[in-house]
Amino acid sequence: MAVGSTVWAQYDAQFSQYFMAMGYYNPGYAGVSEKLNAFALHRQQWIEWTGAPKSFFVTTDMPLKVKKANLGIGAAIFTESIGLFRNTHFGAQLAYKQKLFGGTLSVGLQPGLANIAFRVDSLDLGDSNYHQKEDEAIPKANVNGMGFDMNAGIYYTHKRFYMGIGIMHLLEPEIELEENIYTFIGRSYNLTGGYNIQLRNPLYELQPSVFLKTDMQSFQADITARVVYNNMFNGGLSWRVNESVVVMLGAKFGNIQAGYAYDFPIKAVLLKATTGSHEIFVRYQLNLNKSKSGQYRHKSVRIL
Repeated sequence: MAVGSTVWAQYDAQFSQYFMAMGYYNPGYAGVSEKLNAFALHRQQWIEWTGAPKSFFVTTDMPLKVKKANLGIGAAIFTESIGLFRNTHFGAQLAYKQKLFGGTLSVGLQPGLANIAFRVDSLDLGDSNYHQKEDEAIPKANVNGMGFDMNAGIYYTHKRFYMGIGIMHLLEPEIELEENIYTFIGRSYNLTGGYNIQLRNPLYELQPSVFLKTDMQSFQADITARVVYNNMFNGGLSWRVNESVVVMLGAKFGNIQAGYAYDFPIKAVLLKATTGSHEIFVRYQLNLNKSKSGQYRHKSVRIL
């Protein structure tokens, strides 16, 4: 990301535990679990690399019955500091659900706001005969701008598998930081799918999945395999093609689930600059009951 005339660049965060952070990539995911969910994830990418991305994502979602319509609603907040920029997004999610072929098809939208701030007080151009300290493309003070943004997605879940297609920054907002200085958020696309395989021992389940993301200029592919034991403990490996190998561990106790991922770089240019990336998440789920009217209500905390 840089200032000046319109900028074209990869913008969205990359989460190694994408299968848990689907609410970031696809608003059709809202209400999929049929529970009230609260989810938070923090990622520190490329540690030891000055200005590397630090991301924080929070979302909450739940199913909602309105007359005969099955919906999912949610809210999402994402913030990331990367170099001299701090990007913040706020969005409200609405998904419409329909039973289809023994599963559920969900179509979602996420309207929201994108705020981009540029902190020139953190910029050090140094002293040199080869450049100017004054540049018309660089603001002389901290600046920020805000614009309307929109994500959309389709998500399908079945007893044993899931798949989804998401479009982020559908409107490709151009945000003015100050006069004649803009940033551009390009549209990106993602595709995900996974399958739950019950092993011979009923306590173990294999969960392979894939995640593909592109802005039509760059491409990212993650191939993942996790093993879940007794629906409580899990671990696995992921390969981000031509970039890194990811080790993942997680656990679930009652309504609380947590996970950690460590990315070990395999790309030569990354190996010279960083020892890897850290990522951690926590999720809280609350079971919901349907009343006689079909509306959802909370269970008593005494019987959770």
